[in-house]
Amino acid sequence: MLAQTLFGTSGIRRTSQEFTPQFCFDLGRAFAYFLDEHQQIGKVGIGIDTRTSSPHIAQNVIYGLRHAKREVVHLGSLPVPAAHYSILSMSLSGSIMVTGSHIDLNSNGLKFFALKEEISKSHELEISNIYYQVKEQLSPVAIYGSVENNQQALNNYIELLLSQADHPLPKLRIVFDPGNGGQTEAIMTLLTELHQDVIAINNHIQEPLLSRDTEEDGAFILLQDAVRLHHADLGIGFDSDGDRVVFIDRFGNFVPGDYTGTILARWHASGVVACPINVSNVVNFIGKQVIRTRVGSPFVIAAMKKYGASFGFESNGGGIHEDIMLSRDGGSSLIKMLNILKWTKKELHQLVAQLPKTHIRRGKFSCPIDRYPDIMSRSRNFLNHQSIDETDGIKLILDKNTWVLFRPSGNAPEFRVFVESNSQTKATQLLDHALAFAKQVAQIN
Repeated sequence: MLAQTLFGTSGIRRTSQEFTPQFCFDLGRAFAYFLDEHQQIGKVGIGIDTRTSSPHIAQNVIYGLRHAKREVVHLGSLPVPAAHYSILSMSLSGSIMVTGSHIDLNSNGLKFFALKEEISKSHELEISNIYYQVKEQLSPVAIYGSVENNQQALNNYIELLLSQADHPLPKLRIVFDPGNGGQTEAIMTLLTELHQDVIAINNHIQEPLLSRDTEEDGAFILLQDAVRLHHADLGIGFDSDGDRVVFIDRFGNFVPGDYTGTILARWHASGVVACPINVSNVVNFIGKQVIRTRVGSPFVIAAMKKYGASFGFESNGGGIHEDIMLSRDGGSSLIKMLNILKWTKKELHQLVAQLPKTHIRRGKFSCPIDRYPDIMSRSRNFLNHQSIDETDGIKLILDKNTWVLFRPSGNAPEFRVFVESNSQTKATQLLDHALAFAKQVAQIN
């Protein structure tokens, strides 16, 4: 019988205080035993983001790995896709990234890579089951001796990105905003090597990390303002750990990940593209077969493998490129977008204008988990609808242009609502109505 999974939508996330030495030590042991069971022999890499809690979490995970007889390579501070690429470029048996992604700075998380990819949902259950078997059997023990520190993973990742560029790329004036996060060094080096005219903001990893939700309105307002101020051709922003990228057009407009993902899919997907249920209908208009999945990159990856899709994406700016690696990679999405701008001889706003205009609105509120069932049950009767899609949550199809999705978060005690309409006013009003409805059911003021 499998234990309850430790994992959320993607990875393990907790408050920093919950990542106790014991918890981290046991997770390190569990991952080592998971690799043993899959005959994955060799060193394990571990990388960190710049949260203040990341070094101590990594240290205790390392103790667990080494107690389980695994040699460890500390990869340093780097973006998530570089941690993944390390198992492909450095012949590691697996890798772990200590990162809280876009969640608050008082929280953190762990992501695991093995068997050439981001671990699957079935692998998450295996690791969880092993963890519950070994938890608290041993007190955390410091295993003395040196741990190899190696910057090769970051350098290999930069070389990977450079190899994807269709050289030479047109010289653009680009405002770059990594939020003092994982992509700070990699992308600055990349854009310099590509001879771009770069204006950088929030690009010092010694400064406090900016934890931003890439789907949240106004999260990149400083980047938008900087694009206008410097009359730039393009703005590029990243989330904290670098697996998501957002784009700002030359007029300072934030381009939703639904649109940038669709543009990438038009040019880089074969005949099939995979994306979650909460992605805009705009992807339906590019002549590809669209496979809808549950929310979360592991589900997108699973669908890509099942249906032979070469590209998958999420509305948060996370693109998954089968020809590179099976996990989100903001750097590869950036390079492939720059290639598209070269090939089409168009600017980003012009590529967006070729697609139908839709309006997606997203909202969320704090909600006790025990209120989820009532909201989900009653949401079926929220409004008259043509059909219901239960791929993940309750999605009411109101008409060919309009839908509303009620879905509990998989990472936090939050409830989320998504809506789409071809009318901006209708989308805004529908979101307000749906949020009020869900809060009333949950008895939240």
